[in-house]
Amino acid sequence: MTRTPTLPLEDRSMWRRLVGRAHPDAGGDHELFIWTVATRDAICGRELGVEIPRRDRQEQPSQRPETSNSSVGECIPFDEDALLEMLTDRALSMAEAVAEPYGFLLRQVADCYPVSEGSLHDQQRRGASYKSLAAIGHQVGMSKAERVQWYKVAEAIPLSQRHAGHILARLKRRAA
Repeated sequence: MTRTPTLPLEDRSMWRRLVGRAHPDAGGDHELFIWTVATRDAICGRELGVEIPRRDRQEQPSQRPETSNSSVGECIPFDEDALLEMLTDRALSMAEAVAEPYGFLLRQVADCYPVSEGSLHDQQRRGASYKSLAAIGHQVGMSKAERVQWYKVAEAIPLSQRHAGHILARLKRRAA
């Protein structure tokens, strides 16, 4: 008997892909999406349900000194092949289901359109950095607990760095 190689049941990237495909905005249906998330939580013991932002994880001091400053920073998990339009639609749909100020922030991406080249194109192919998400949170006066919840909302979509930059630019224009 031959065996088809597969990833372990706890593989985060496979669950993210499955949940993403089951989501109603990606062509799945609501009941299938709910069932998929419940199945993931049952199999993985809720370990994958809410990802701890990478900057809050305990790491070995030798791997990442506290004084280091990465130019890219830690970003939310992201599929670089994800379509910006689909993620924008997902963010707008989620805006109706989440509490404020998260819904307000997600509605800011309504006019965030994809680009085909340049630095903005690169930004739409990677996850939002926690630094950008924190800047958004500070801009609207979030507490630390609210910012942690904001990270979870951004991870659930997931928001791209282009989305985060777009939201931050709109907030700064509004404040000016």
